[in-house]
Amino acid sequence: MGTAMNKPSNKESVQDTVARLRANRNQHQPKTGTNATHSTNERSQLYTLTRSKASKNAKAVSAAERKTEANKIIKHLLLGELTQGQALKSLRINILGLKQDVFARLVDVSRKTLSDIENDRGSYNTEILNKVFKLFGLKVGLLPSSSDALKSLLMDGEDG
Repeated sequence: MGTAMNKPSNKESVQDTVARLRANRNQHQPKTGTNATHSTNERSQLYTLTRSKASKNAKAVSAAERKTEANKIIKHLLLGELTQGQALKSLRINILGLKQDVFARLVDVSRKTLSDIENDRGSYNTEILNKVFKLFGLKVGLLPSSSDALKSLLMDGEDG
């Protein structure tokens, strides 16, 4: 299998990419039973499944629940209650439900780089940080250095 098939296209959605990675993973697993190929229903479930469990105890959640959870994580990050690495790890596990190696391949960084970012080790440039946060609709930017100033801006709402 060539590497070109393993790289996500720029037009591919997160769900399509996750489904493609799952399909690739399933191709490498031994086939068992009389019907080793996926039925139409199973294929549909692969594409509509919105969460790959990062652990055996993880439970699938709806898109609305993921959005609510992502917003909570982002809010804690903005308010300085979570580090960048803690936020990334939480988003990766709780929103996408992906293991480090799968997520690293998805965003085209090494697993070590991802681990370093999640553990707040090293100093990575904007390009790398944007790669790992892009799936969550986030990018590197400027914020007020004071959490009180940020809270004030967020609470004031739109001033026109």
